[in-house]
Amino acid sequence: MKKIITLITAALMTSATALAQWSSTDTVKVIKNPEQVTITRQGNEVRLNVEGYGLGKRYEYQYNVKPDSNGSLETTHREGRKWQFDHPFKAEDTISTKPHFSFFLSDFYFGWGRCNVTDDNVQKKSMSEIGILNLIGAKYVFNANRTAISLGVGFGWSRYGLKPPYFYSRSDAGVLGNYEIADNHSRHKAMLQVWALQVPLMFHQKLGKKWEFSIGGIMNWNYYADAQNRYNIDKTLTETTIKGLYQRKITFDVRASITYRSLGVYFRYAPQSIIKAGYGPYYKNRWTLGITLLH
Repeated sequence: MKKIITLITAALMTSATALAQWSSTDTVKVIKNPEQVTITRQGNEVRLNVEGYGLGKRYEYQYNVKPDSNGSLETTHREGRKWQFDHPFKAEDTISTKPHFSFFLSDFYFGWGRCNVTDDNVQKKSMSEIGILNLIGAKYVFNANRTAISLGVGFGWSRYGLKPPYFYSRSDAGVLGNYEIADNHSRHKAMLQVWALQVPLMFHQKLGKKWEFSIGGIMNWNYYADAQNRYNIDKTLTETTIKGLYQRKITFDVRASITYRSLGVYFRYAPQSIIKAGYGPYYKNRWTLGITLLH
């Protein structure tokens, strides 16, 4: 009987000890869906480094384990919060995985393309553009930063060239045309350029952790346009600028892009002419293919 009581007492003490050890267990950190986990060892020190997104924010977390002078384990950890490059107006730790609004800056772009025109002298392959699609934008994220819709404001510049040996000209009625330069002109350059305020409405979908697909429409307010000629006459540089053109003030484009982290490619299609009908070459069905940065 004494042996049985002794065994029961020992079992209870063992259970109490195990329960005490279990209750003292401390969860240091819970990290979901990290982008990269690195475990390194130097001597007796083990270091865990985690990078990625947690709770809708960018983070870097380190946890070190090393023995102290008494032979017991000493642990230290450091957790750093970073700014997301596409959210420069809002700290990351205020971004939630729940549906939310955020502000951002994104899409510096430059591209090249061509267009259909009614004037054969226009150099179709010389069309190019550069700008920023979202100088400032507002984004509504639907679920865990995977799907979103955004509305922004940005600026863009585009140019259209002429084939040699032609220059841009304008009639008294304001019609943009062109003429052939004389033989004594050299090193000539002629281009039509347009500045626009852009208002993009885009749909965004994450493809895995690092890829994103975006598609949507852009309203352009083409607030200024001019034509520039540059040439040499007997080694003397001459420049002329033609203002007061009849560009179409409002145009609409379609744009699609795919990005990896902050670098991507985009395609843009503009079905409307940049010059009003009857006031110059009819630039229509314009398209560009280019590179986008800081998405």
